[in-house]
Amino acid sequence: MTYKNLIPIKQLLLAVGIPGYLLFSYNILIFLVKRQRSLDDFNSVDSSAFFQIFFSILIFILSFYTFSKSSKIKRYFLISKPNIYLLCYIIVCFLSSFWSPDAKLSFYRAFESLSFLMLISWIMYNLGSKLDVQNIIEWFILWVIWTIIWSILTSIKLYGFNYFINSPFDIARLEYPMAIFFALLLSKRFYFKYIILTLAFLSFSNKIYLGFTLGCIGYLFGNSNNKKIIFLFLIIMTFVLLVFDLNTILLETVFIGREEISLSNTSGRDKVWLLAWEAFKQSPYLGYGFVSGESLVLYDKFRGAISTHSFLFSGLLGSGLLGTYFLLLYFGTSFKIVFSRLWPKNNWKVAVISTLIMSFVVSLSAPGVGGRVYGSWTSVVLVISILKLLNYKFRNIKVS
Repeated sequence: MTYKNLIPIKQLLLAVGIPGYLLFSYNILIFLVKRQRSLDDFNSVDSSAFFQIFFSILIFILSFYTFSKSSKIKRYFLISKPNIYLLCYIIVCFLSSFWSPDAKLSFYRAFESLSFLMLISWIMYNLGSKLDVQNIIEWFILWVIWTIIWSILTSIKLYGFNYFINSPFDIARLEYPMAIFFALLLSKRFYFKYIILTLAFLSFSNKIYLGFTLGCIGYLFGNSNNKKIIFLFLIIMTFVLLVFDLNTILLETVFIGREEISLSNTSGRDKVWLLAWEAFKQSPYLGYGFVSGESLVLYDKFRGAISTHSFLFSGLLGSGLLGTYFLLLYFGTSFKIVFSRLWPKNNWKVAVISTLIMSFVVSLSAPGVGGRVYGSWTSVVLVISILKLLNYKFRNIKVS
């Protein structure tokens, strides 16, 4: 199967229509309203919050109108697995307002999550009806690069041009990891590959390196040549780790100035997760309330944190075992989709498995799914929805 008809960038940018415009415009909105805030101000509502509330209401109204006036197929990506489980989780988050320390905040954050899930489901229908599988990949990478551009502009706005000296590669680190394997294995635009892979290599991020390493497991499910490559890679990496002091080599070369490059360098997450676990044991079934309960529990005992940086602990603190059950189903059914036999056993199957592994690693170690629409939330939900869409498209190709 070959794809020679790549849509030009401008046409690709406009291909999805209204829901695509809304998604791309959200980056501009964040650029306009984002400001530096102190931790003591984390729960306050200001003019920037009102703009985001208005945006959430707007996308909810437009998405609801589209779904209510259209055939069931337009609602397919909202009410089918895995998104149906994320929808169930959001319903539990709405209910958590009844036991949340800030009912209005929990209700709004749940509403925000619902609005963006509806928008992404709408986008999936338009992508599926207007683009082939290759151009769907190109569209997603284009969105990631668009996000990178606006992340750079936002950083310049907040920190000035010193940003390029202090942390030039600390941009969109919770968005572009989801595009790494798509860019590496599937994209037909070489500059897409160079942008994404260069940022990934220079990210200095443990979670990205771990996600890439574990994501290489996907090569085991490709063709025989890929299997040989991954086994050889694992043998070499094991030998290097056993014989050489890899940590010292990296710290004195590529990662000079960094305190540690290892799985044990959790940037304080281990302390936050320990606090979250102890708090969870005191209210295991329903949690403390979506977003509000999580933030206040952590902030009361660890003034440097208002999020657990993990979908698992965010779910446990915010909605207890009840909500976390649906989060686990969300990721579980996503893995079931990528391991389906419908995928061509070539770069496609490798890419989708590796991408989901990366998404799972990022979700386990960064704010996103399980919490409010922030951090990796949009990129993870978007890429998992695209995996579902691609599976749907390949199933129809195989049937026809």
